[in-house]
Amino acid sequence: MKHKQVFLNAASTFGQVIGSAATLFFLYRFLIRTIGIEHLGIWSLVLATTSVVTLANQGFSASIVKFVAKYAAWDRAEDVSVLIQTAVITTGLALGAFSLVLYPLASWILKIVIPANLIEEAMAILPYAFVTLWLNVVCGIFLAGLAGYELITRKNYVLLGSAVLYWALCVAFVPKYGLLGLAYAQLAQALLAFIVVWILLRQINPCLPLLPHRCDRAFFREMFAYGATFQCITVTQALREPVTKTLLAKFDGLAVTGFYDMASRWIFTLREILAQSNLVLVPTISNLQERNPSSIAVVYRESYRLIFFMAIPTFSFLIAVSPLVSQIWFGRYEPIFVGFVVLLGAGWLVNVLTNPAYTIDLGTGNLRWVLAGCGITAILNLGLGFLAGKYFGGTAVVAASVFSLALGYIVIVVAYHRQNGIPFSQLLPRESIAIVLSSFTGVLLFFPFLSHAPAKSILSARLMSGFFFAVLTMIVLPMWLHPMRRRLVRWALSLLPAKVSSAVS
Repeated sequence: MKHKQVFLNAASTFGQVIGSAATLFFLYRFLIRTIGIEHLGIWSLVLATTSVVTLANQGFSASIVKFVAKYAAWDRAEDVSVLIQTAVITTGLALGAFSLVLYPLASWILKIVIPANLIEEAMAILPYAFVTLWLNVVCGIFLAGLAGYELITRKNYVLLGSAVLYWALCVAFVPKYGLLGLAYAQLAQALLAFIVVWILLRQINPCLPLLPHRCDRAFFREMFAYGATFQCITVTQALREPVTKTLLAKFDGLAVTGFYDMASRWIFTLREILAQSNLVLVPTISNLQERNPSSIAVVYRESYRLIFFMAIPTFSFLIAVSPLVSQIWFGRYEPIFVGFVVLLGAGWLVNVLTNPAYTIDLGTGNLRWVLAGCGITAILNLGLGFLAGKYFGGTAVVAASVFSLALGYIVIVVAYHRQNGIPFSQLLPRESIAIVLSSFTGVLLFFPFLSHAPAKSILSARLMSGFFFAVLTMIVLPMWLHPMRRRLVRWALSLLPAKVSSAVS
């Protein structure tokens, strides 16, 4: 395994998601003060409705990563070129046709769940949302090509640059055009990313033409055999957010949907730090499946230990500081936002801990139990979510969504351990017990304090500095003493020139 390349890809992914999260943090603060939480709820609902379009690319994107890695390892640049062109042409055409069919359905759904006085604004941004998503879907295939070449660092540069550009465009357009300015900003950002990534991909593989025009049936069948199952998995995953937001809007209104969207993005964006850093292993695992299958068990064990080491403190911290985030974003303590953060934090923590098993299954092509787990999540999310919303309201909808998410992914990790004879005791690494205890203790201490302290004192420099010092002591100190921290330092130093590495160590 190319240890340095894998670590560099993971480190750049970590930096990209951190940068994107910071950009999103300030963007939401700006949008709340510019267009308000209700209009943010409209934007969230429109994107959730049209995001079904993204289903069209996920199967091929996963196939691109797997098969580009396969053919690139054999130095078959022409085959990689035809493979990517085939995916772009078939996905682009299918996506265009699907969008034409979905547009009237999306319009109908929005007219049902959005109040009559706001529907005109929602309908005005709907076409822009569809075009933007089409560009993002095709660009996703290009990005998958970069990932297949294990050039994930370049991919991360593009994603981070796109996030910063989106923030800048929103600042320029939203004050003048309102909700429509948000649509303009996203469309411009998507178009520029589309062009930049295609140029990068053509530099890596000169066999790629200026305009894709070749479509090969054999490559299509090869990708389809793998991608069709993954497409079904993606359908179940992608339906979760639109279903949850639609039920929230129906049973509790647009403002609550807006709070949920912000809580979801706060948790999910930070979740991406861990999940995406782990997904860089997919092309590596695909390569190992061809050359050295027995080493995959070692990859799983080490990646799970690393994910566990990072995930428990990360999600504990996100939950503990959610009252502080509420004060910064809304200027007040917002109980429903904080409650959503707690629920979503618990659900996505389970999801992240199952990610190593999920990643191995993607790389090896063993997708049966992944499909089963994601299917359980989708079915329970719709059924339980509707009943919960009907009888108990919006918070119950989110609780049902979290329960279905956790249960579905538990199925995946349990199946992986049973199929490969891995003891379930490995799910709680002995060396990480101190991290678990300190992280949960930190939540129990800091969360109630921040929830009940006056806003003025919470935002004071003295209290915030003392709070972060306490958090660092309680949560970060066990991480510093953990053996995984020393391994990460050694991996990082291995990327430096020999003289610099010896001087630092």
